Amino acid sequence: MPPAHEPATMTNETAARQLSPGAHTRAAEAFVDRARSRFGDAIDELYVFDSTVRGDTDGLASDVDVLVVLDDDVDRDAVADELRDIALDVMIEHGPVVELHVLSNATFTRYRREGNPFIRNVITQGRSYA
Repeated sequence: MPPAHEPATMTNETAARQLSPGAHTRAAEAFVDRARSRFGDAIDELYVFDSTVRGDTDGLASDVDVLVVLDDDVDRDAVADELRDIALDVMIEHGPVVELHVLSNATFTRYRREGNPFIRNVITQGRSYA
């Protein structure tokens, strides 16, 4: 019987591998451009946040954090699947992982009204592209 497949893990050496300067910013811009081009009318809000915006990325150990808020009338699951495909293409082309968060507008609005710390951080420290 062949050995069981072991999931790949990121070593410290892999995580510290440096990417070209600006790789995270280029990846963020590529994702934003493609998402807006493909789903412009369906996207109510789009934020890039955390280390990419702060400018303190660290090679492959840092990802590109993105929040996409979709119009309540779209098929959120179908659009989210296509956004994940865009994120994968961007990662392959630019290097950093695109960490994608997708919410409906109703959920985003409720979380903002409730003072959700994640949403508060995204809005106050992120960069809006919508």
